[in-house]
Amino acid sequence: MKKALNYLTLFGFTIFIIVACGNSSDKSSDNLKFESPSKEKPRIVSSNNCFEKFHGKPEELLTKDLLDKFIDFEGVDANVAKVSEQIIRDIDFAQVNCKWKIGRQRHIVRLSKILKIKLYESKNGLERFYAKYHTRTPDEQEELKKLYDSLVLNSDPVKQKTDKSNAELLSEAIGFNFEYLNIEDIGDAAVWEHKINDLIVLVGDYQFTVNVDLNKGNDHDLEKAKLIAKAIIEKACN
Repeated sequence: MKKALNYLTLFGFTIFIIVACGNSSDKSSDNLKFESPSKEKPRIVSSNNCFEKFHGKPEELLTKDLLDKFIDFEGVDANVAKVSEQIIRDIDFAQVNCKWKIGRQRHIVRLSKILKIKLYESKNGLERFYAKYHTRTPDEQEELKKLYDSLVLNSDPVKQKTDKSNAELLSEAIGFNFEYLNIEDIGDAAVWEHKINDLIVLVGDYQFTVNVDLNKGNDHDLEKAKLIAKAIIEKACN
């Protein structure tokens, strides 16, 4: 048990390092010739940055009162708590978790990563979003994995905490093979990653993630995530 807990702690630490390095190298990632999966008519991204005032404050948007409109707690008292980690260059991992148990099944809804996206001259906000969140081809997966492996295996903090074999195992768990489904009519753009139940939404220059796991199937989780995301946008922007 102790060994497992140590590994989980190490895994969490390494994920923070990888994400931090990944954010600092986003421009390199964008140069991997990723293409937007959207072949639809062009959409105009709003200039409304109403999420700016909620950066690092997800608990002000995701509340039990808001969830009460969409979630059946079955009389269980849900625990709502903010988790916040501030690391390299003020990258903000603040999130708010709503957790409860029905029988032996744990249920969770969380709001995390209210972030201002990085924009480059080569991409507008919508292009930047889809370049990062699309289902990658095997060649793209391999190229991105090499980039992250180089960051992980050559990172001094990671070297001090793990060996090469563990770092390689961790790199395989980052999600290079995520499958993103485009979701219409939420914010300026939205995608659903069914493997981890993340609904990622772009509004103006900001994005946020709603994670829903209610143990009633992926379609049920997606429908609830969509309702919650729309309610969050209405609360933040109206």
